[in-house]
Amino acid sequence: MLVISLLLYLPESFAVEVPGLYRATVRVDSRNSEQERRRAFGVAMQEVLTKVSGVDASLNQASIRRALNNPEPYVQSWSTQASLVAMDPSAEVSELREVISIQVNFYETEIQRLLDENGIPIWPVNRPETLVWLVVQDELGERQILQDFADKRGLPILFPLLDLEDQLRLNLDALWELDAEAILNASRRYRAESILALRLHRSLSGEVLAKSIYLFRDNQFVYEEFESDQDDFLRGSINLATAELSQYYAVLLSASNNTVSVDLRVDGINSPADYAALISYLNSLEAVSSYKLKQVNAESLYLQLETGDQLRQLVETIALQPALQEVVELSRIGDNVSMHYLWTRN
Repeated sequence: MLVISLLLYLPESFAVEVPGLYRATVRVDSRNSEQERRRAFGVAMQEVLTKVSGVDASLNQASIRRALNNPEPYVQSWSTQASLVAMDPSAEVSELREVISIQVNFYETEIQRLLDENGIPIWPVNRPETLVWLVVQDELGERQILQDFADKRGLPILFPLLDLEDQLRLNLDALWELDAEAILNASRRYRAESILALRLHRSLSGEVLAKSIYLFRDNQFVYEEFESDQDDFLRGSINLATAELSQYYAVLLSASNNTVSVDLRVDGINSPADYAALISYLNSLEAVSSYKLKQVNAESLYLQLETGDQLRQLVETIALQPALQEVVELSRIGDNVSMHYLWTRN
């Protein structure tokens, strides 16, 4: 039996703000055990570091391992939660058992400082959504959702409705074969640059034969699992996307020490509301350390941005803002850098 699920990138949304990057929830065996609480803090901090940076490699560094062994200084607050779950979810009637979890909130500035001191860029909260095509074939006809794994990596994905046009553009055979050209063709209607396609066969014993491809710009990456755990495959596929995206959008905060001035021109600022929205957006950019208004006329706004020498990340991040359309590509002649955009928000 074939089951198809589509997670679509909506045309009117270029990026979304990912909530909870500095928060994680971990199950524990006891609500009163200090040892369990300390373990939960370390596990939660490891998840947060991965979400904020987009990569696992950060966890291999000695200073970060020391921080994970002593996570309390990074914890802003925590709370214990309890819920009842069925011991046998597949049964019509099942006994309930109590599950205890600890939700941990971390200091944003301290997590960022730890990563920056170790030379690890920060992936800002505004992140591009990923279009995911998923086809599953197994004896049980059961489809596993990717949302939990995506949340743990801070990767925004959507679960949309499946319509007739999607089925006509990408038939099941082409999807099962992971035909990259067909997948790209079907994805054009969503204007998605980040595309993940997965196929999965799972036996009754739980072993999987699975493969995924990740398409971003002109790059194609492949991930496969044989006789492995299904969760490992889904987690690995999500990691494939986050590792690539974070390379494009993550910003090393200490790079602001190598300041580059950028002359930014923005056309189409026609009201105080437009100006306020633009300034609010500039304040949200991790790559911009400061800015000042240089000139205003009837047609354009001119600003000077102070930014680290990570201009590609700045351009990539601004491209996620649908209200800003590039008029002229970034120009750099010696120390002179200029950018020109049109503000299109109504």
